[in-house]
Amino acid sequence: MTEIQRKNNLVARIVEYQMPPFRDALVMGRESLIGCHAMRRALSLLAKTPFAHIELDDEIISDILVRENILRRVPQEQLVSFVLQHIRPLLGIEEVLHIEIDAQVIVSASAP
Repeated sequence: MTEIQRKNNLVARIVEYQMPPFRDALVMGRESLIGCHAMRRALSLLAKTPFAHIELDDEIISDILVRENILRRVPQEQLVSFVLQHIRPLLGIEEVLHIEIDAQVIVSASAP
């Protein structure tokens, strides 16, 4: 008779709950359970930071909600292109993904 061994492992990442429950951006699937309007209403109640709404004409992604501060550092077109190229393949049509963005701006100036 064959002996069957079973091993279970559980790993938990524990962090303080933040308000709002995400930091930089949400990418919303076209058939996500919560709609963009409801999410925007919730954000207006939960966050002091204003969020910009970017509506997309895509078969998978319906909307991007992003902190307006991010759009001061990165042009909207660049953000949308990044999301479509890199985030879209990871998103199910019914999902909402929380995205943390590290938007760096490098400035150099030379004196005349």
